[in-house]
Amino acid sequence: MPRRKKTEANAPSVKIEKRNMPNRLLGTKDFVDSEYACFDFVVNKALELAKLYSFAQVKTPILESLDLFKKSTRRNLEKEFLSVEAEKNEKIVLRPELTQGIIRAYLENNLSENIKLSRLFSIGQIFRHEKLQSGRYRESNQFNLEIIGEKKPMAEALLITIANNFFAELQIKAQVQINSIGSLDCRKEYCNKLLNFYKERGRKSKLCNCCKNSLGKNCLSLLDCKEDSCIKLREEAPQIADFLSDESREYFTKTLEFLDELGVNYNFNPYLVRGLNYYNDTVFEFWPINEEGVVSGKMALGGGGRYDSLIESLGGDSTPAVGLAIGIERTISKLKDKHLIVNKGEDDIVFIAQLGEQAKLKALQLFEDLRKEGFNVRQSFASDSLKIQVEEATAMKARTCLIMGKKEIMDGTILMRDMDSGAQETVVFKKVKERLEKKVNQEKKVMSRKGGGLYG
Repeated sequence: MPRRKKTEANAPSVKIEKRNMPNRLLGTKDFVDSEYACFDFVVNKALELAKLYSFAQVKTPILESLDLFKKSTRRNLEKEFLSVEAEKNEKIVLRPELTQGIIRAYLENNLSENIKLSRLFSIGQIFRHEKLQSGRYRESNQFNLEIIGEKKPMAEALLITIANNFFAELQIKAQVQINSIGSLDCRKEYCNKLLNFYKERGRKSKLCNCCKNSLGKNCLSLLDCKEDSCIKLREEAPQIADFLSDESREYFTKTLEFLDELGVNYNFNPYLVRGLNYYNDTVFEFWPINEEGVVSGKMALGGGGRYDSLIESLGGDSTPAVGLAIGIERTISKLKDKHLIVNKGEDDIVFIAQLGEQAKLKALQLFEDLRKEGFNVRQSFASDSLKIQVEEATAMKARTCLIMGKKEIMDGTILMRDMDSGAQETVVFKKVKERLEKKVNQEKKVMSRKGGGLYG
């Protein structure tokens, strides 16, 4: 019996070697497809709220001088700087924070002369040589709000309210952790007490290596450590609330009273100090909580506080200020209904489909006319298949599809299809804009009676 030749189906599989492809750097993130839809959604929410509360947008360079951050940064952050090779005697870094750049722009561009620009916001990238772990990136995005020139508890209450609304409208459960670290004089006495506490026998050995190194340099930062051993030890430590001046205590009390009146869910956290050394008085962070209202995870979604000495330290006049920073990537990681965001269609999309060269030219002219009139139009002129174009209109949840072929060109008409019901009508080409306006207005009335969807 002759041997049967092996076919492709039963031939042995050939192992294909994987090519040496370039990989994304550790500590960085790609935003593609659904992830970018979430990124775009969160950023748009930030823009919406910032403008609603009358904050003016500023954009500062990613590259900044090292000197801008050295005087006003957190413990050991210099080790986290990502430096850039520059000209001789130049020390340039990729910005690790947004606040300092915003304040530099405020001073350099004399924005203090315009009272309207005392409330500034920015959305942009920051860079740090972080320890690579979940929730920490070398490159990430921040949403910052700064109120400059206001020394009133209402300023803190406003920022906390905006952040609270930001998370609530994204359906992210978060709780404000808030504390007062008082003035510089308050902290001097407290730090001496705290240093003596940690130096007592048996306590120093329980600290993590980073906190042991900080013990004689910046003991306040020990309260900010996220290591379990240090968290357990600080529960026995003295609280800064017992060392506040009457002025700082009164200011903090008034801030909490405002939050109570605004109905903001907060937790007084006596160990919250934040990592940056330019803060004074009120500091706060937003921590994620679960369905039971219990804090989940060690990573804050955002935080901020008052920094009344920062502007003067950077060469400006003594000016009070308070700020807030929210991590975009951390916020996205807490979105529970990402699929609803990804599948959320735009309102009132009008898709123009065509078949044939003449129809394509006429459709392009119509597309430009409708676009200039403010209609939310879409098209797929690269496709010659009517079926594929209609499928694309369905995928993007278009409300209306305008179809034009050889017959419609000859008759001076266009076919209007309602994508929800499938009903079609022939409309005189010259009256298509009038008919669309009528249809859109009818749909808006129906939607207003039904009420808004999940995301408003």
